[in-house]
Parts: sequence; C-alpha cells; structure tokens
Amino acid sequence: MELPKLPREPIRPDKEPDADPEIWKPQWKCFCCHDYGTVCTKLVKMVIPNYDHHRDKEVRCQHPRCEKGKQYASNPQYDQRFTAAICIELEKSERSEWQKYVDDKRKRIQVKKLTENLAKAKAMPGTRSRTDNDNREALLRKQNIEAISQDQWIAMGQKYFDGHLDEYG
Repeated sequence: MELPKLPREPIRPDKEPDADPEIWKPQWKCFCCHDYGTVCTKLVKMVIPNYDHHRDKEVRCQHPRCEKGKQYASNPQYDQRFTAAICIELEKSERSEWQKYVDDKRKRIQVKKLTENLAKAKAMPGTRSRTDNDNREALLRKQNIEAISQDQWIAMGQKYFDGHLDEYG
C-alpha cells in the first residue's frame, strides 16, 4: 500500500508566514447600540450634539431588528425620542465606519508586508536584521552618549584634537 501525502496541519495557522492576519470585526447584530439596547454615545452625539452621557438619559435603541432595545421600551429612565428611522441611519453610519476601518487595516497590513519584502530584497549579502538584543544595545549606547555633558564633550574634543579644538570650530 502506498501511503497518502497529506498537507501540514499547523497548530496556529494564523502564525504561518503566508497567513492573512485576522482583522477583528464585530459580530453585533445591531451596530446602533452594539447589542446593549442603548445607542452608543458617539452616535447619539450625531443627533444631540451637546449630549452629556454623565448627565443625560441614555437613549433607547429603536432599530426594528434590535431585540435588546425592546427591553427599555416605555421605561422613563431612558430617552425614547429616537425613531426607528434615526436608528437605521445611525446603524448604516456605524457599519460604514467599521467597513472603512477593516479596509484601512487591510491596506496597512499589505503596505507592511510590501515594506518588509522590499527591505529583505534590498538587504546586502551577509547583513542581517537587528535582533531585540541589538536594539537594546543601540538604545543603551544612545542613552550613554546623550548623558555626556557639554563640558565633557569639549574636554574630549580638546583631547582628540591635541588642544586645538578651536581651530576646527
């Protein structure tokens, strides 16, 4: 019997070099209230510009498909003035914002990959990328140099130029 050839089965497929990174996208049913039943503060401010969530009533979500908002119906503790049409428009706006975020994130990931690939392609033979230890060492050297006072710099310059530093300044 000839044994079959099976593909790899990585433990963390998301960490494989050719894997597309997952971009978090919310699974809310209602983007108007994020499934809390009350409209998100930033969306409320689109309708009530001077809204203060510390002092004003929370606004009940009245999107027709929102189950969470129905639990606040007729409750005087919540602002009931938003209509279904307002909540639908707010939800469209929020969905659009999330889609823009996801698209921008994908573009940033592509640019990062292209930049990394370009850096690898331009790397000179025999060179390597800095490691974390290399970065720490460079930072330590930088801090040591920045800690030198102006008088110490002048003294080192005088020593280096055999006391003729002023001729080079």
